[in-house]
Amino acid sequence: MRTIFCLFEKKVYFRSMNISVYDIIQSKLAVNQDDGVKLFESLHIENFSNTSISFINIDLLSSLFLNESIGRLAIIYGEKISSINFIYPQDKPLFKSKVEDVIENALMGDEYDHLVDEAKLTI
Repeated sequence: MRTIFCLFEKKVYFRSMNISVYDIIQSKLAVNQDDGVKLFESLHIENFSNTSISFINIDLLSSLFLNESIGRLAIIYGEKISSINFIYPQDKPLFKSKVEDVIENALMGDEYDHLVDEAKLTI
């Protein structure tokens, strides 16, 4: 595994790496938009199939955080994101479904927005 640190730009480039959300946001709470942006901006993944993103040591995970990080990654890279190995704490079974939902919604794009709008009209 190889990690290249670019100190001047404060970006980390990953070739084959286990990326720790906790190490990047320096918090057990992955809940706010700013931390989601911080995670997204620090990820420059070159090889999706050799990449793991770990949520170990994260206690709370919000959709807002995921939309700003993993969702944006999915919008940019599309189906390539499905090659990433996500690692979840054993005691947080809902983390996996949250991440999968965010990725699915991001990949659906306008179709998802249309379905939400139609659902609102039926209320």
